[in-house]
Amino acid sequence: MSYYKTINKIRYAADLLKAADALIALASDQQINLTGAQQIYQSAMDGGKVTDIERRTLAYILDHYAFSTEAATWLGGQLSEGTSILEQTIVRVLRMEYNLKQIKWKIDPETVKIQEQLDKNRLFGVVLKGAVEAFLNWNQGTLSFAGCVGRRDLAYSDQQNAAKVLKSYFDKGTLFLIPNDAAAQASLGFELPDGLDFETFWIFGFQTPDFEPVRFIALVGRHGNFQHSKGYFSKKTALDTLSNTIIKQYADFTQLDWQIDAAEVEKQLEIVPNQNFGNALYAAVMQGIFNAESSFSFHDFIKQEVWIDPDLGAEPYLRAYVNAGKMYLIPQDYQAQSEAGTAEFTIPSNISLSMDYEWVFGIEIPSKTNFKILVTATRENNDGDAGSNSCFVDDTRPLSEIIQRIINDEFGLHSLEWSLPEEDALTQQTQFGPDWRSIPSLFRQALNTILHDYISPKSVFNLVAQKFENDIPAFNFDEPTAYRAAITHQLKPYLETAYLEFLPIEMGDNNPINGEKIEDNWLFFIHIPELHHVGFWVVIPRWPDDAQQAFVYGDF
Repeated sequence: MSYYKTINKIRYAADLLKAADALIALASDQQINLTGAQQIYQSAMDGGKVTDIERRTLAYILDHYAFSTEAATWLGGQLSEGTSILEQTIVRVLRMEYNLKQIKWKIDPETVKIQEQLDKNRLFGVVLKGAVEAFLNWNQGTLSFAGCVGRRDLAYSDQQNAAKVLKSYFDKGTLFLIPNDAAAQASLGFELPDGLDFETFWIFGFQTPDFEPVRFIALVGRHGNFQHSKGYFSKKTALDTLSNTIIKQYADFTQLDWQIDAAEVEKQLEIVPNQNFGNALYAAVMQGIFNAESSFSFHDFIKQEVWIDPDLGAEPYLRAYVNAGKMYLIPQDYQAQSEAGTAEFTIPSNISLSMDYEWVFGIEIPSKTNFKILVTATRENNDGDAGSNSCFVDDTRPLSEIIQRIINDEFGLHSLEWSLPEEDALTQQTQFGPDWRSIPSLFRQALNTILHDYISPKSVFNLVAQKFENDIPAFNFDEPTAYRAAITHQLKPYLETAYLEFLPIEMGDNNPINGEKIEDNWLFFIHIPELHHVGFWVVIPRWPDDAQQAFVYGDF
């Protein structure tokens, strides 16, 4: 027979648990009386002292078995050794069961008594354990405690290490039991969101210096075992500090310039009660910017701007574009400012803003592109997750001027010759779609494809790689990005003598040799005399799915 019984990965003395079960079975009122409590304790004292595992087992029995008032008081006194039964319960759960050595707590005995009057069904030790489980195991929402740890610590992604990593962060904070009285809440010094339901839930708070100014709460159901947690930003944090922390530290947009006026925020906070601007801003920059669901999304526009390296995915490119831009909070009276010509961020008149329901942010990136991004977050944003974006082209300059700026300023190609008949490009937009495709973005994507497509066997990149295979170190799988950058650097001078042509509907002699159809693809042709007079076709799918991207090939 085993001396131990394991419950939730914690070892207890099997004989003491068996004795408690027997006493409950014999008792007419299903309670352990004083004599029974003394018998159990005497069994634990066999040998002259109570060991740690026996003390842990006695505390477990006190929490999980029904005792008469007299018996519970007596056994709790034996275990307390100068501390209260409540303190002993807290120590057992946090220190012994969860092995949290540093965590602090603010749990007032009077608060526990008041809360217990609302809940006759659950012992405090069980409720406390439920709260800890909610903080450590609830990972729905990017502002949950587990979500915050997951972004901060790469080790969390390892399933075997996740629980250990979570505990290490949790052990650094302070745990609060939140009273349901407003005056007592104020004296506790823990900032709460609005609208909490104390009749249905025990509510615990948690904060830690690692995730300032985020606060966390766990809700443990009074009826049943339902428990969950969530995070939110402190409303007491100064706006500049809050915005800088969210944008530059949490979202890691370290170079993004931003303009958020405090008076405008206060004005918009009056639109819907109980808003949390920190949660909304967090939703905008953490999820809204990267939301790829809309057909006008930033993600889709970026796929027009660059040749996305499959090894990197789209996120580094999105991040680089945003870091080169400036973000504005669109004011509530934007329409009036627009009509007066004083709006700092211009939006086409055919785009309507849902200011009653959403916070709206605008991002412009004049050094990189001719489109702008609108990022939105719902006003009733409790979890920091509901964000989206849409893009629109905003450049009224002549097409030839835009293209020349792209070639000169963005790519540094001052001698490249090019042809892009605007009338035919617009005809293709109308005839084949999608009509929201930006012609300058297509031109930019064509150049990026020429410079970076290392996958197509007969790409410009691979031809140059063959020419310089003796000058550039062999491909290093540990540093592929550096290798590709070296090839691209060698490739650029060849484009100074090249001629890049947008292929019209009537392509003439420049039909792609592999038969790509113009109704399915935007097509370019580039002639590069310095590369043995080889011609290359750039193929950009009109309706790319996730597996498709632009490519370039020649006949060599």
